[in-house]
Amino acid sequence: MNPLSNNPVYDVSLSYQKTAAVSAAIRLDIFTIIGESRLSAMQIAQACGCALRGIRILCDFLCIIDLMVKSDDLYQLTEDAARFLDRSSPTCLADIMNFFAAPETITQVMSDPVSYVKAGGAFGLTNVSSDNPVWVKFALAMVPFSSVEAKRTAAYMTKRRIKPRHILDVAAGHGLFGIEAAKLNSDAFVTAIDWANVLEIARSNATAAGLSGRYKTISGNAFDVAWGVGYDVILLPNILHHFNPDGCIRLLAKAKESLGEGGCVMIIEMIPNADRISPPEPAAFAFFMLATTPEGDAYTAGEYEEMARKAGLCLVNARRLFPTPVTLLEFKV
Repeated sequence: MNPLSNNPVYDVSLSYQKTAAVSAAIRLDIFTIIGESRLSAMQIAQACGCALRGIRILCDFLCIIDLMVKSDDLYQLTEDAARFLDRSSPTCLADIMNFFAAPETITQVMSDPVSYVKAGGAFGLTNVSSDNPVWVKFALAMVPFSSVEAKRTAAYMTKRRIKPRHILDVAAGHGLFGIEAAKLNSDAFVTAIDWANVLEIARSNATAAGLSGRYKTISGNAFDVAWGVGYDVILLPNILHHFNPDGCIRLLAKAKESLGEGGCVMIIEMIPNADRISPPEPAAFAFFMLATTPEGDAYTAGEYEEMARKAGLCLVNARRLFPTPVTLLEFKV
């Protein structure tokens, strides 16, 4: 018996090869070139302008990791590859590789893992300058994930009969959460807070959604800039995990002070169970926070409830936003 066969240690040790192969295939648009077809290595190589040997070895490797199947020397996509990596698919997630497999991210996670484990955190991407292109890359890369999360958040509001007129989107990034919330009310206005270069993406998405006249931006650090007051809904999507509990409490207290009468604060986050090892995606997110932030974490629902209580907010509802791995927590004064 081969001691390396089905050996998880061997598989983990070479996982970087899977990242490299998928990244190459995405950048060469191979998944989209194949689409619903069955193509030979020669046909794929000609379509993307690559050496036949390179394409044959790459596609064989993609078969080995279950993203393609090969029959009669013809390659076709597996169901998962067709769904998540073919750009003609409405659920394509290919662009997430632009951030998670970006040199900045890989270097941060892989260069010296012992250092951030020993220290309990890293200098982190959160300390990269606000005008660094990585934040634009991040905002664009998250669109495939966040578009579904944002739509599910809006669906939650509809079910709860929340029809906000004044919406604050903190760390808005691509702006999709505020945009989807604004679609619920024809006279809704959104205020988005983020770094100036990232807000250009949010404004572009708001314009595309027909909200340019109802979309205001505030550039700067969310801890430092004035948020304004009187909001019906304050959205904190995927931001609190970057900070320690004290930082989270500061932002939640600021949210409380910015709420209008009867308004609510919504946290949308990767939230593991109390055991911190399930469900897999939210629980594993804690390691990424260890590697990329000084003191961030994947907090449990109980921890968020306690932090919100210290900020003067009470939990009124919680909902997993299926099919995404995130959970929405709704708080009121």
